[in-house]
Parts: sequence; structure tokens; C-alpha cells
Amino acid sequence: MIDKKRVVNIFGFLVILFTLGLFIFSFVDYGVIKEVTERNLAYYGLPAIFVAVFFFDLFPQYLSGHFVLIISAILKMNMLMVTVVTIIAAFLASVIGFWIGRKVERSFFSDLFGKSMYKRMEKGVIKYGKWYAAISAISPLPYIPIIFGAMDMSWKDFLIYGVIPRLVGFIVTVLFSYYALGFVLNFSGFG
Repeated sequence: MIDKKRVVNIFGFLVILFTLGLFIFSFVDYGVIKEVTERNLAYYGLPAIFVAVFFFDLFPQYLSGHFVLIISAILKMNMLMVTVVTIIAAFLASVIGFWIGRKVERSFFSDLFGKSMYKRMEKGVIKYGKWYAAISAISPLPYIPIIFGAMDMSWKDFLIYGVIPRLVGFIVTVLFSYYALGFVLNFSGFG
């Protein structure tokens, strides 16, 4: 008989290890991620935007979906379609990440840190987590829906303080990059 808890812990460990490795790699050599993203956006268009934003929002990166939006504006893509695809991808990544955190990571973190430390961390997330979710949703801080789910943040708080600000932040980024880029290019004589 397969021990379900052991399988969940192994899967959780692998997800955390992958996420941590990717996060470190994005700090060490973000130029590679940036170059691959730019090239794929230019070549594959909207499907590449969906995959990139989904990936960046599911696994914490130095780069985020905001970067994809700015590159899309530079490439003069249809920003309405880019915004719609970005919002769908970010929403799905947030929901899936939160769900993974709820189902898989909770037991992993509890085993990793010990039950008493986990409970203290969980209380901190319940007390202050919504504010970190809001700040990370609209800033360069890592946006980590898996952690929010694992630390038992309520779905309502995650939606209000994480998902909605994230989506609004993307819309603001699109507007700013579209209009600011046009202004800068016209002002510099390249537009």
C-alpha cells in the first residue's frame, strides 16, 4: 500500500525545491530568462504570453508578468489582447498555486518546520499575510500563491488582497507601459 502522506510530502518537497532553484536562478542569471522570454514573445505571440505569465505567477521569479507586459508594449502587440491573456493566465496561476499550497505544501511545511513553528508562521500569515499578499501582488516582491495557500490564508483574503490587486496591477502596468512608451519614443524622436 502506498503511503499517501509520504507521496504528498515528496511531491511537496520537489515543488519547493524546483521553486527555490528557479528563484535562485532568476536572481543569478535573469538575463537568460529575459532573453528567452523576449524571443518567445516575439515569435509565438499570445500563447507565449499566456505560458510566460502563468509560469512567472505560479513559481516565484525575479521577473514577473509585469515584465511580459512591458516587452509586449515594446513589441507593439495588441495590448487589449495581451491584457486579457495576461489576466486569464495570472488568475489561473494564482488559483492553482493557492490550491497546490492548500493540498500539498501544508503537510510539507508542517513536517519541515515542526508543528509548533508552522502554527506560529500560520498565525503570522493569518494576521499579516493579506498585507504581504497585497504588496507582493503589485510590487517587485515575489508573489507566492503556493505559500499563501500552505499557510492557511483564507480563500476570501487571498482573492481580495492577492488576486484582485495582482490583476489591477497588470492593467495599470499595461496602461503605463503603453502610454509611457509612446511618450518616450515620441519625445526621443524614435516614435
